[in-house]
Amino acid sequence: MLVVKRGWTSRAYEDWLAETLRSALFRTKMYHAKRKIDHYRNMQPVTPPLPQSTRRSSSWRIRCLIALALVPAIIFGSVTSLRLLGLFRPFYIPVGSMAPALSKRDHVAMEGITFLLRYPRRGDVVVFNSDHIEFLAPQTFYTKRVVGVPGDHLTISNGDLFIDDKLVILSNNEGRIVYDAPPISGSFSLQTNVTVADDCYFLLGDNSTNSFDSRFIGAIPRKEIVGRIIFCYWPPSRIGIVR
Repeated sequence: MLVVKRGWTSRAYEDWLAETLRSALFRTKMYHAKRKIDHYRNMQPVTPPLPQSTRRSSSWRIRCLIALALVPAIIFGSVTSLRLLGLFRPFYIPVGSMAPALSKRDHVAMEGITFLLRYPRRGDVVVFNSDHIEFLAPQTFYTKRVVGVPGDHLTISNGDLFIDDKLVILSNNEGRIVYDAPPISGSFSLQTNVTVADDCYFLLGDNSTNSFDSRFIGAIPRKEIVGRIIFCYWPPSRIGIVR
């Protein structure tokens, strides 16, 4: 209840009431303003988080770029190390004695890791060193296919290959390999009925009528076999796995 002082006129009362209301409103505004200032002072600045999808997308792209940069470096380093150890070597094929598996002027890759883990097997296309082999120029590499392994009794008759009196069929990219005698065989005594010695391998060319191989020079010692041909990388029309 408002108490109006005695003697106040109506005009004085209205002025007093207006001043009282303005003062109360001012104090209320100041109170709320002070509370807001205190509230903001106590708040810690927080960086708004990035959207989750954006962070994941950026992380995935970074990982892909790192992987793409590392893969060539790893491949180059691995090939270089194997090359220095003699476990990976490129070769150029100058003749067609292994056609069609290896054609003249093919560029192929040889690896030597397989024969550190296992012995050569029948059907492997191998590289051997001509050192200590009669009739062959020294320090030269040749490519042939393994047809006989140590202990095999091997016979070649009418183009057919028999191992321990059983017909064995080997194939290349064009199908069955036929081991016909080359036309120059008249001046040589062909070895077509032999038992392969221990730690030796009987090697023949797929193009048998144009191949100087174990029929002429005998089985090849294991120590002279340096690796296995696995891939042809040139020319483009010949790119692929060697079988």
